[in-house]
Amino acid sequence: MDAFLELFTTKGRVNRAWYFWHIMLDDLVIAGAGAALVWAPDALAPIFKLPMAGITLGATWAAIAITVKRLHDMGRPGLHCLFMAIPLYNIFFGLKLLFTPGDEGDNEYGTDPLAIGSGA
Repeated sequence: MDAFLELFTTKGRVNRAWYFWHIMLDDLVIAGAGAALVWAPDALAPIFKLPMAGITLGATWAAIAITVKRLHDMGRPGLHCLFMAIPLYNIFFGLKLLFTPGDEGDNEYGTDPLAIGSGA
């Protein structure tokens, strides 16, 4: 259960690969739940739409949390995730999140996620 709850916290750091796969999964869940919300039959609407809205909100929060952790890995504060709301700059910023290496060693946000498994 702790590993599941770890998806929703903004504490700590994640490396580029973990960020990439997590964002891909979050986008898939958000798109699927969003499509289900739009195309649900009217007869199932009250029963079906509330859980899908909850899944969409949960996946959105998980995507924000993983972005904050990725920023922490780069030594930047989590509030910089607000840059993703700026049109056109969000493309550059998203690529920077995907391709910029994180800080080597520990920083103020936690231990290096690549050093944890290496025994260093």
